[in-house]
Amino acid sequence: MGQKPLYLVSLDLDGTSVRYEPRLEMHPDVVLFLEMLRNRGVVWVMNSDRYTDTMADIAGLLEIEQKPIALLSCQRFIHFMNGDGTYQPLHEWNNEQMRLHAQLWHIIQPRFPAWKAIIEREFTVLECVANDLVFACMAPPEQTPQLRQRLQKLIQDVPNAQVSGNHDWSFILHASFSKARVLQRCAALLGIPRERIIAIGDGINDISMLNGSVAQCVGCPSNASPEVIAAVKEAGGIVADAAEAEGTISVLRHYLKSVITL
Repeated sequence: MGQKPLYLVSLDLDGTSVRYEPRLEMHPDVVLFLEMLRNRGVVWVMNSDRYTDTMADIAGLLEIEQKPIALLSCQRFIHFMNGDGTYQPLHEWNNEQMRLHAQLWHIIQPRFPAWKAIIEREFTVLECVANDLVFACMAPPEQTPQLRQRLQKLIQDVPNAQVSGNHDWSFILHASFSKARVLQRCAALLGIPRERIIAIGDGINDISMLNGSVAQCVGCPSNASPEVIAAVKEAGGIVADAAEAEGTISVLRHYLKSVITL
């Protein structure tokens, strides 16, 4: 781009900016909108709880001028784009997050079998994953609030643990991990102040970057969870009338209208 970015756009993926058919990919309308603004000082990052490899695969479907400048994954890792369109880990930062995760897992991983048995006994578990990387469960939507409350009780005596989740999954991770924290670090390295950060998401794991603490310009599509809508409104942000990608573009148009008319 040859110049310091003017705006940094942080996009959640699921429910916000991707489509699933014919394959999992960035919605073409979102890609084209961002590509139009790239030469006007607007760059973007993926900020998702999906694994880094999956996010790199999604980015790999894009032309190099369409790609996000960074991948912010699992509320902890940062990978910046190289000149050839591949992604390089921010080693010192990422290694520290791995250390924190390992410390927590050393304490809680022995409890996973008992926790899994409790959850499967008390809820209609659609899927549960418990391994070296994640402890995550999915239940029917009407059971999700109670499931998260139960997980919170399970970790109440564990220092540095928190419950997070999106529309479908509920999971446990280190208390210092958040989408806000990785976004703040990424923006600092790019030299972009809070007033020039636009963050858009739809799930409770997005609230940390939508509450106004690290991004002044926040918004969500109409399909966002009630907690997200409340947080966006409290921060003075934009709740779009449209859902998913269409709503995301609506939020972007609002905040970037001065750039669009250049």
